[in-house]
Amino acid sequence: MKWDKSIVPVGKLPLRFLFVIGFTVGFLIVYWGKGTFLKNMGMLDEDTLYHMKYMAVDNKVLFWYVLCKRGKDFIALVLMATTYLGLLFCGGMTVKYGFSLGLFLGTATCRYGIKGILLCIVGIFPHYLCYVPAMVMLLQWCEDIYRSIYFYHNITGQGKKSLPGKLGKPVLILGVLVLGCVLEAFVNPVLFKGFLQFF
Repeated sequence: MKWDKSIVPVGKLPLRFLFVIGFTVGFLIVYWGKGTFLKNMGMLDEDTLYHMKYMAVDNKVLFWYVLCKRGKDFIALVLMATTYLGLLFCGGMTVKYGFSLGLFLGTATCRYGIKGILLCIVGIFPHYLCYVPAMVMLLQWCEDIYRSIYFYHNITGQGKKSLPGKLGKPVLILGVLVLGCVLEAFVNPVLFKGFLQFF
């Protein structure tokens, strides 16, 4: 299948815009439906936080769980970038990440106000200092690979020749993701459980 400039957008995917859309939708779902939504959902309720405060965390098990979870997204994005649905999938994943954060922040804010916002910050620290740049780089890399395979090659004939130079970046991204998993499994539980003492 050959692509032309009228089929594939020339500009980069508006990742920030897509993320904001997902975040806004997730936040508004909680805000507008908080009367029924929060009652039927156990996310961040008092019982959940109580159990999290006193539960014993097996850091090694948590690490492998988190690594598998993040690894699935990594593999899915890399593989889908080589298909015709690559751009659509990258955009959809960006919206999903924004939606998840909006849902999380909206729920915490509606339940606990300012303390809920602080809870969200502690809940994503410090591992998201690795996850955010890694996922941004991964989404950009996936878009670049997609365009190299399906767009630039058919327009200029040069796209696929540059692929070997692009294949080293996922190794760096994967390393940053693994570091994030280590922080999420071994550092964040200590900080999060410490903060829960204020609830």
